[in-house]
Amino acid sequence: MKKWLMIIMVALVSVLVACGGNNDNENVEESSDDNSNNNGETTQQTIKVAAVESPMLDVVEIAKENLAEDNIEVEIVEMGDYIQPNEALANEEVDANFSQHVPFMNQYNQNSEATLADIQPIYFANFGLYAKDYESVEEFPEDATIGMANDPSNIDRSLRLLASHDLIELNETDGGHYGIEDIVEDSHNYSFEQAGIAALTRLYEDVDGVIINPTHAGNLDLTPADDALITEKEDNNFAITLVAREDNADSELIQQLADAMTSEDVREFLESREGEAAIPAF
Repeated sequence: MKKWLMIIMVALVSVLVACGGNNDNENVEESSDDNSNNNGETTQQTIKVAAVESPMLDVVEIAKENLAEDNIEVEIVEMGDYIQPNEALANEEVDANFSQHVPFMNQYNQNSEATLADIQPIYFANFGLYAKDYESVEEFPEDATIGMANDPSNIDRSLRLLASHDLIELNETDGGHYGIEDIVEDSHNYSFEQAGIAALTRLYEDVDGVIINPTHAGNLDLTPADDALITEKEDNNFAITLVAREDNADSELIQQLADAMTSEDVREFLESREGEAAIPAF
């Protein structure tokens, strides 16, 4: 009987030792897994950026290549108009957008009660006045018709362009944005035809002059330096700007994106654009 008791006790001890050994092994494996997550290796992060067209898409693409070296993936979401990027950003479908100047963003915030925030100006899209039939504004007829964008921020921008070259005179305004009604009476005999930004190139054939950005001018094989009758001066508030939301504006990812979009690679790309179409703003 004692012999059998001894055999049973030895068997129980062996089982307990084996179980203890398995637990120790599991603990080692768990510890090893923990170390793999905390051993200094960086896990990939993703940031979504909405953009509309070149050169905005190109700038984000350059930033994407640079950030890949830091294990940050930039997902570029191309959109078809200038409102979609703001709606997507406000709805947290993307983390940032690159499609607009700050006055346009402010206008969207006001109209939509959104909280978009400007992060970093990147380049000046050199607005210009173009004419199919005239080589200078002095050749314009007294009753010339000028085409311009129909949103308040770009009406303001177009009027400022004309006023900066003494083609019109504007009353002082407290509202921040100039409108057609702010043109001093009898300072000119121009009339204005307004259209959506994307439709302005179609007006080029039908009006005496049209004010468009360099991307759309490029669609007509025109450049600010070679073909515009007048262009903006660089001391303006209309730089194309990286935009995020107030809730993520100070995040590390957004700041890293801003750094990548102001790299020397981006500067070289912008300066290589034909006809002073994109002037670096950093």
